[in-house]
Amino acid sequence: MAGLILILSCGSDNDDPNGGTGNATNLYLQIQPSGLNVVEVSSREDSHVVPLQVKVIGNGTHSDFTAQINSWTEDDLVAYNNKEKKSYALLPSSLYSLSSKELAFKQGETVVDVEIKFAPSNVFNEFKKHGSEYVIALKLTCDKLKIRDRQGDILLPISFDYPIIHFATSVAEVSVTKDQVPVTINTVFDFKENGKAITNPWNFACKFSVPANAEELVAAYNQSYKTSCQLLPANNYDLGEGASFQTGNNQGTGEITIKREGLAVVSYLLPLKLDECSNEGVVCRDEICYLQVGKTYSNPIITDKSVPDPCVIRANDGYFYLYATHTDKYWMPIYRSKDLVNWEYLRTAFTNATKPTLPGGGSFWAPEIKYINGKYVLYFSWAKMNGADVSYTAVATSDSPLGPFVPSIELIGNAEFGSNAIDQFYYEEDGKKYMFFGSFKGIFVVELADDGLSVKRDINGKPVLKKQVCGNAFEGTNIYKKDGYYYLFASIGSCCAGVNSSYKVVVGRSTNLLGPYLDKTGKDMLNNAWELVLEGDGQKWIGPGHNAEIIRDDEGTDWMIYHSYVKKNNAVGGRLGMLDRLHWSADGWPTIKKCVPSSSDLIPVFYD
Repeated sequence: MAGLILILSCGSDNDDPNGGTGNATNLYLQIQPSGLNVVEVSSREDSHVVPLQVKVIGNGTHSDFTAQINSWTEDDLVAYNNKEKKSYALLPSSLYSLSSKELAFKQGETVVDVEIKFAPSNVFNEFKKHGSEYVIALKLTCDKLKIRDRQGDILLPISFDYPIIHFATSVAEVSVTKDQVPVTINTVFDFKENGKAITNPWNFACKFSVPANAEELVAAYNQSYKTSCQLLPANNYDLGEGASFQTGNNQGTGEITIKREGLAVVSYLLPLKLDECSNEGVVCRDEICYLQVGKTYSNPIITDKSVPDPCVIRANDGYFYLYATHTDKYWMPIYRSKDLVNWEYLRTAFTNATKPTLPGGGSFWAPEIKYINGKYVLYFSWAKMNGADVSYTAVATSDSPLGPFVPSIELIGNAEFGSNAIDQFYYEEDGKKYMFFGSFKGIFVVELADDGLSVKRDINGKPVLKKQVCGNAFEGTNIYKKDGYYYLFASIGSCCAGVNSSYKVVVGRSTNLLGPYLDKTGKDMLNNAWELVLEGDGQKWIGPGHNAEIIRDDEGTDWMIYHSYVKKNNAVGGRLGMLDRLHWSADGWPTIKKCVPSSSDLIPVFYD
């Protein structure tokens, strides 16, 4: 901590305030030096001397006389503090001394030297006890000679170069993902003398403590940052032994433990301060470090493989299963999770023995899985990349969410339904089964047969329903019903251009499953209108989109799983699995917070 003794004596440096040198009839006294003087001191000094001079100003002679230097009264200092808007406190007279309080001037003598002596180390100890900004305040008086206004008082505010320790950061996030989470708290030793950094010369330690006004601090934090954190309960943390410092090291560390048992899925705050330093010469900075504690997760949630165009189902065994577009190595990977956060790779939906043998060859992507009539029904797009006329929606079934899925048959093909008959989404309502599909050639809907394995047709073999609901800006349709509205989520932009991807999730809504789907202003998605839900930030998250079915947790929060590129060192790898909560506006429109992927958030809540 850089500190100074400031010597302040009101007046100028001229011998005569009128610019002259004085005269025989204009003799007066003043203290010099005058003005503002800086004396550097260290809390480690045992003794420091401030030299002063009391001078007779003017020409001529005078007889012997005496002058006095006395301390200010408390009233003097109160008046000064009120005028100058300061909060000084008088240093106890026992902590400093004057070489002489009674100054004797002989005839013809014009200067008497005076020394103020104090021990900075002792003053520093007093400062640590009370936290006061101490001053030495002195007044010159004399019965024989005048003392010009503002030239007979001297004020020495005292501060120090002294070692402090402080937190390395004011805020830290703690994700509680297991029963006991150790948290390293980093602290810093900071000391300069005469502007030069000093290496820690001691072994010492300090404690961590929770301030007595912790509840008030949390309330103030919530007000400042528009949050709704709760104070972390005392039985959910152990403050440990504090932070320790070693000679020669200006970095100190300590460890506390956060305990998960009994924690709700809410945001907690734990204010910490440094306290009880074992070295009396070191000061703990009066500051707070806030630990933001919660049962949280971090994005991306799946990083070991590329998982584009994910879909999710909660199977009969209570697990969530996630399926994704195939890659060169993984033919539609399958993951399993209990909480939407922690995913375990299990296998692929297709193997060499079960892969589709549909005409045209190509890739299988954008899966959609449902449980229909006792079977796990896997819908998927079968197409050649950039081959719009060799693409259709196919279907396969299994008794298990892990497959094998056989046989693969065509459901919606180009010949009957046009180009890009892919990116299918299944919706069931009032005993009817529907399939939405399409990619940048319009989004259409047809009705399916009761088994979900074929298009429902009339007696002439024509589909009983074929309707366009969106224009050609969209793909990756997904529909979610909430509070009387059907929300049609879709993706727009380029999905697969690496760092140049412009993919994003948009939405429109309707009071009817079959549309019309409108934006906030009433414009139709048939005319490519939409409202933004999610987009990349151009820095880390690139091209987020193609969301899975919206999943509501057991506390009523809606969650969206989707894919995104993650930019690092100006490059991206595969499209990784992401999770974010949907926020609903007062007028019923969904967005991801700030319309960009989150780095972390509280976990979904599932009771079983």
